[in-house]
Order: sequence, then structure tokens, then C-alpha cells
Amino acid sequence: MATSIFREYFKGYEILGEIGRGNARVLKARHLVSGNLVAIKHFAFNTDADTLRRFQRESEIMKSIQHDHIVKIVDVHLDAELPYIVMQLIEGGDVRRLLKERGTLEVDTVIQLAQHMTDALEAIHAKGVVHRDIKPENIMYRRMPNGELQFLLTDFGIAKLREQTNTVTGSSMLTYEYASPEQFNHSKTVSTPTDYYSLGIVLYECLTGTVPFAYHDEDLLWHINRVIESPVPEPVLPDDRYLPPSLLQLLHALLTKQAMYRLSDTAQVRAQLQKAAIENAQGQFRKKTLPAPPKEKKLTQVFNKPMAVPKVVAGKKKEIVFTIMGVLLFSAFMMGMWAVFPHKKSAKSAEEEAATVLPVDSVSVAQVKRKSGTAPDNKSLVTPAVHTTPEPDSELVEVASAAAPAAPHDAGVGLPNGVYYDDFSGGADTIWETGKDENSEFKFERGKYIIKGLTDSLTYHATVKFDLDIQRNFSVSASATQWGNEPDEAYGINFCGNTDSDAYFVYYITASGYYAIGAMTNGDWHPIINWTRSVNIHQHNAMNTLSIEKRNNSIYFYINDKVENVLPFTGGYGNCFGLRVDGAQTVAFDQLIVKGTR
Repeated sequence: MATSIFREYFKGYEILGEIGRGNARVLKARHLVSGNLVAIKHFAFNTDADTLRRFQRESEIMKSIQHDHIVKIVDVHLDAELPYIVMQLIEGGDVRRLLKERGTLEVDTVIQLAQHMTDALEAIHAKGVVHRDIKPENIMYRRMPNGELQFLLTDFGIAKLREQTNTVTGSSMLTYEYASPEQFNHSKTVSTPTDYYSLGIVLYECLTGTVPFAYHDEDLLWHINRVIESPVPEPVLPDDRYLPPSLLQLLHALLTKQAMYRLSDTAQVRAQLQKAAIENAQGQFRKKTLPAPPKEKKLTQVFNKPMAVPKVVAGKKKEIVFTIMGVLLFSAFMMGMWAVFPHKKSAKSAEEEAATVLPVDSVSVAQVKRKSGTAPDNKSLVTPAVHTTPEPDSELVEVASAAAPAAPHDAGVGLPNGVYYDDFSGGADTIWETGKDENSEFKFERGKYIIKGLTDSLTYHATVKFDLDIQRNFSVSASATQWGNEPDEAYGINFCGNTDSDAYFVYYITASGYYAIGAMTNGDWHPIINWTRSVNIHQHNAMNTLSIEKRNNSIYFYINDKVENVLPFTGGYGNCFGLRVDGAQTVAFDQLIVKGTR
């Protein structure tokens, strides 16, 4: 198998950053030829070739659909080593984001969302495509020039692919809260009514802020039983909302348990939505035209009651009344703000709680102290240097010759199909350790592996042995963001190392725009390429991708998919690869790919 680096997984595109992740990772990218911005969704699941071919055909059908309420699919590469789809970039966000910000959506917005999704479902069902995974995360939105929201459906048929991979992996990938009863008990009969059931769940959640049947870990059987047997709770809207009767009838019809009796006729759904829109407009009109209660009478009832106001001089009474009114209005305003933005408090408390449960003193990664006098401080190393055309560097030959002989090919973390891929979603089976002590912290957070150094004079690294023969062609790639306040502190990747002898080659960059290559042996730094400025580094706290590729007798060094240097390969210390951070800074690694030759 030919070797490749990170850029070769998405040929022709420049990766600009991460948009989000769920069952797959979504990247923002630029097409190198047209300059158009796109979204790349890539998957890391393993599945059989027949299933991929079936989904490839279904995705090709989706490429032919041009619809105002469907995210356009630009390109499909499911036969790649890292399967991915290139889609139209929608800058607004998804409905899940709206719900997190607002809690619930206005009734007229929900009706508009339902109308747009009905149009989208009609278009894909006409092509014989069943979505199977309608949920807030798969409904995008953007604001139009007239101020209205336009909703667009995305991720067609991906749930079908995940359901079919269950036969391979033995684990379910359904989104349980939005799955229809037949997806649990008659999955082979899933058809268009399934999409309308899931749409009904989305509408229910947008109106009420909750799903009818919430799923909690370890209660799957109970959850399935409720979805199949239990009646859907009546929706309860916020006190100031009016639920049109036709919209309530539509929810009942969409959430019918048996697919054969469920409303899935597009014309009938549209008719119900039109009635609901009229009823909602009438309800809004009645609410606006109702006579307001006489304010003066209400104030008199409040403030003229005995003991309501303390006895004071007559000239002060008016001032006290207005003071009390001001306090009440301010209190009402603060309570309203708390109700609108409850998620901020929850997010903060979640972060504080996460910080308190990290294991202490469980870090087994090495922390190598720089020896004074032998390893210059990174800040002094970062000096302007002339960038010349890369040529084989004789110093690498000398350092590699002085290093220990290349370690023989031995066991380590396996590379399924020749590739180790990790997006740092974490989990009990991760190979990367976590913990905290007085000098550092290693943890998983929001899909990233974070190394936080607390002491300037230390180097922190997490390095793992891989089942990879470094004498053959290989590649390693890592994406990271520097969160520190010291732009001259270095971070990067270890490669061709040996943890037993504490010897590594290191590929470093800094947030101020410099890179370096060297060997680290027992804490001593031996420069191979001294600190050199690079225009390819995204400075400050932007994401950078470092890649190293060995081709025969040469090693190619890339920064953000641009060749930075080419050096001769004369051997290495061993088959250990990892992540490295210098000094008091925080670096968030969000992807690592190690690839060997079969």
C-alpha cells in the first residue's frame, strides 16, 4: 500500500479547521482550484465493501438533487481509506445549536422548519432515498436577507450505513431518541414513514425543549419498550406560547406507533401545516388585540394596601413608590435573562465538575527536564533564519549515525488495515493516559487530547509504541491548537523513538511561526534543522497539521500540507510515535494518524 499523509485523505482541499463532530467529524475546507469553501464530513468506521458500494450509489443519487432545503453534496469518496463526503458549507449552524441557545423555538419558526423539511423529504423520497436519521444535528439553518431562517437537511442515508455496520461491529449507532419503533423491532422494513416519525420528534422537541422519550445510559431495553408501547406525552409549551390545534393533530399523526397508520403523505402534512400557520396567526392577533388591564388600578392595588409602604414624610412617598417599581422591574429583567441563558451556567458547572474528577498522579508519560547548558531555551532558539530550498542535511546523517542502532520490528499498538486513526473522542479503551500533578495535566475534553504544561523548564510528551516497521515507508500526522500565552514555546510530534532508551526524533513548531527538527536523547537536544521561519504555519491559536512521510530513503516534512523540508532517512531509534509540548502552555491535539506499509 502506498504511503500518504494527512493531505492525501482530502486531495485538492485545504483544511481550515473543525466545525463539529458527532458520529463523524466535520471540517471546514477550501477547494484549492475554485477557492470555494466547503464542509468535509469524514468517517472512521470499518465496514464491508458491499455496504460501502451500496451507500456510494445512494450518495451519487443525492448529488443529482438540487433543492433549496437540501445541503448539496459536492463529492463522495467512500472508497478512500478515510471515507468522506464533500458538502456545501452552511455557515449558520444546526438546529441543535438553536435549541441550546434558546431552549425552545417560536411556534411560527417550528411551522416553517416543518414546511422546509417536508419539501426536503418529498425530494429525497421521490428518488427512493430514506434518510433514517432526522434529528436537530442533521438540520442546518442560515439567515436569509429578509431575516427569515432557511432550514436545510443533510446527512442522507448515513444512518442506513451505520445500521448495516452493526452486523460487523455488533454495536448500535442509532440516535435512540429520534428512532422510530420499526427501527428497533423491524429494521428491514424501514421506509419513508420512519423519516416522518423522526421529524415529529424534532418538532416536539423544538416546541417543548425535550424529546418525548429521553434515553439514558444502561436503560436501552426500557427505552425501546417506551418507544414501541408507551403513549407519547402531551406536549407542554412555555406559558406564553399558543399551540395551534392543527399542529397538535399533526404531531399525533406523525408519532403514530405503527408505520402503516402513520401520516407520511406530503400533501396531507402540508395541509395541516397551512392550517396551523393560519391558527397561529389568528392566535397572535387575538393576543395583541386583547385590552390590557388598567395599569393605574393595578398599581393602586399593589402599593396602597396597608403596610405596603413604610410610613414616611409625605414628600418622600412618590420617591419610594418609584424606587420599589425600579427594583421590581430590575428583578423581572434578571429573572428573564436567567431563563433565556440557563445553558451558560450549566456549561460552567460541568467544566468545574470535570476538573474535580481527574485522576491524580496517574500520568505515565515521560516528562524530560532540559539539562542546563545542554539544551538552549526555546525562546533563544527562535531567531530569524533564511529559508532555503530543502536539501539533504548532512547533520541528520551524523546524528542518526551517533544514535543507537535501529530497533528491530516489534509488537505495539496494531494498525488495522495499516492505519491507526484517533480523533481523541476518549473512552475506556484509549491508549492515551490521563492525569494531573504539580507540573502538568493530560486529559480528554470535547473531542480533543489536551496536554497542559505548568512549568517552563519541563517538556511533556505522550508517546506510544506502534506495530510498525520504520525501515519500510510510513507516515504520521497530527492536528493541534496552541492555547498558551507563550507563542515561542514549541509543540509537535515525536517520531521513530524508543521510550526505553529515552531517545526520539522531534518535529516542532511554535505559534509565532517557526519550525525545527532535532533529536532528543536523555533530555539533550541535538538540532538537525535549527529554528526557521515558515509562512506555512497558522500563527497564534489557529489549528496546524504536522505531517511526516518516509518515502524510501527520504523523509518529507509538511506543515498544513505544504512541504517544508526533505531530509535523508538513515535510521531511527524505534517505532514509538507521540505528541509533545514544551514549557508552560496548553496544546489541544484533535487528530493523530499513523500509517505503515502493509
